Amino acid sequence: MNMMTIKKFHEKIYSLLVPDLIRPKKIKELKDMDINIIKGIEEYADLIKSKLKVKKIKDMAKLKQDKAVEFAEKSDMDPSLLEEWMTISKLIVRAEKYRGEIAKKVMLLGIDNAGKTAISKTLTIKYRGNLQQFGQMLKDLLPTKGAVQDRLKVSNVNVMLWDLGGQQQYRRVYLQEPERFFFDTSAVMYVIDIQDEERFDESMDYLERVVKIFHFLKENPYFMSLFHKYDPELEMIPKYQVFIKDLTKRVSKVLSDANITFQLRNSSVYNDLTVFNSFTELIRIFANVDVQATINQILEKHARVNGLDNLVLFDLSGVRVGEFVQSDEIRDLINALTIQNLQMLVMEDEQVVVEFDGQYFSAVPIYLEGKTIILSSIHGDPSVQEKLLHETPTELEPWLESLME
Repeated sequence: MNMMTIKKFHEKIYSLLVPDLIRPKKIKELKDMDINIIKGIEEYADLIKSKLKVKKIKDMAKLKQDKAVEFAEKSDMDPSLLEEWMTISKLIVRAEKYRGEIAKKVMLLGIDNAGKTAISKTLTIKYRGNLQQFGQMLKDLLPTKGAVQDRLKVSNVNVMLWDLGGQQQYRRVYLQEPERFFFDTSAVMYVIDIQDEERFDESMDYLERVVKIFHFLKENPYFMSLFHKYDPELEMIPKYQVFIKDLTKRVSKVLSDANITFQLRNSSVYNDLTVFNSFTELIRIFANVDVQATINQILEKHARVNGLDNLVLFDLSGVRVGEFVQSDEIRDLINALTIQNLQMLVMEDEQVVVEFDGQYFSAVPIYLEGKTIILSSIHGDPSVQEKLLHETPTELEPWLESLME
């Protein structure tokens, strides 16, 4: 049980209630209290009690949506206010069952056919080590029905990926029951289909409503907006560049006006590195993942699997961008030997093996998803050369862009 996140959850609930409330000993006691404890309801409380026969928080939580909207319209009341009070009541009722954050919640949001399911499956396959399934996955995709959850582990961060189906009937449910779907969210990937110009306005409308809900719930997730289906063959077509420029302005305004921290990126599952890079950057930012430390951890894991005491990663300029070493002396020696042989590694694309004092220095240039890297090591096993070349730590792929631009 995560006591810290439970405490934060309780404080968030109390922030939605009147400030002079005498807090009960247990959070579950709130559900039996008068609806007057909800902040902002005072003006309408008596009317709600007399017309809807709702007196306690638990009664408000059970109120039907259609009945509430009908009442609000007849009473010249903003229906969204009543919906907010109902949401607060539902949060209170659920409070006693809250057990704290067990994984960082990342939401995939957007209207239907935006490409969320393909992104979700691409990430799931990637982080579960089943890349051979990727091609078949693209053929077998079906629209997501409702909310689908997948647990992933990215750089020692436990992530619960929520793929919320974008069909209108599902969106209506999410917006009517926000406490079930939007609460406790760490980050959002909002997906817009760059090829579907006719639905840009619909997508922007949904984004605005989602942002409003997060604001009401006092949630402040990090946003990554993806201009998706920007497939390689579209990159040189002018109209798509115009679409992206226009959407960049519109999305930026919505998120900036709401004081939400965000990034905008282009993506395509046919260039899956764009998806991986966006996702890992999202994780890195909201989870405060140190990219350098992550790369070092991957190198250490790869070195130990291959029986190595050291493994150093360089870029094409000979700059060290990651390492697993046992001593400064070994690091300096690997640096010197790599720089000394840099021309052969980079310009001639050749492997290097240098024997000295019964030891071997090995360095291999490797082309890894758009980046050429150099892996160097000092060791006593001449077979390591082939291992470095053919057993590349592919976990490095998503993290390279952040360090090697």
